[in-house]
Amino acid sequence: MWRDGSEIRLSKKEFELLHALISRPGQIVTREQLMLEVWETTFWTSAKTIDVHLGWLRRKLGDDTRSPSLITTIRGRGLRFEPAPPESIGSSVAS
Repeated sequence: MWRDGSEIRLSKKEFELLHALISRPGQIVTREQLMLEVWETTFWTSAKTIDVHLGWLRRKLGDDTRSPSLITTIRGRGLRFEPAPPESIGSSVAS
């Protein structure tokens, strides 16, 4: 995967998590949907599984983990990949 001309190496789960979010820009994806799509399970082995992988993914993408702008958390609902505003299209994430 590439961003701003630099290669970003993702683990398989990080890539699958990003794909699950980026394939629905602007839509809220629930944690249940992510567990089913990315981890292929409905059993919560750890409530922190998504959070840990999300933290790694945000750091690799350069998204501020304290105030993220690429992947935002919608409290009580899920996660959302934010569509890029028109002026930032040149620096968008590409695979």
